[in-house]
Amino acid sequence: MFRALSGWAETLNGRWTRWDESYLLLEINRLGEDAIEPILIDTADEELHVEFGYWETDLPEQALDAEGAAQEAIELVSDWLSGAIRTAVFTNDAGHWCGSMVVERDTTRPLAPSEGMLSFNPTKVELRSPHRRLWETYSV
Repeated sequence: MFRALSGWAETLNGRWTRWDESYLLLEINRLGEDAIEPILIDTADEELHVEFGYWETDLPEQALDAEGAAQEAIELVSDWLSGAIRTAVFTNDAGHWCGSMVVERDTTRPLAPSEGMLSFNPTKVELRSPHRRLWETYSV
């Protein structure tokens, strides 16, 4: 993973940690001079785990190899950093997490929580971006 991601400019804003031969973590918490919500990319079980904005996924989704998975991670995180996507984080009245999803930039209010979230009774959604000052909160 290091070889596949090390040429990506955003790694200059990050910190690499290797815990053992099979686990490597890249944490990005700056965008230039600005602090941002942390982005975590790690290797585990032959996959890349990507996490940001209280949402996570494992890659590859379509790629056939590690290089392709790294490219998927770069595209996904680049979309997050550029604002092309945001995350929608659903919580209930007690403030407990009900689920998260990725939404397009122009989404001002997600249509509805996913069916799997409904049993947790979400009442609030927070649209998140890398900069906390830009977060928006709506009732569900």
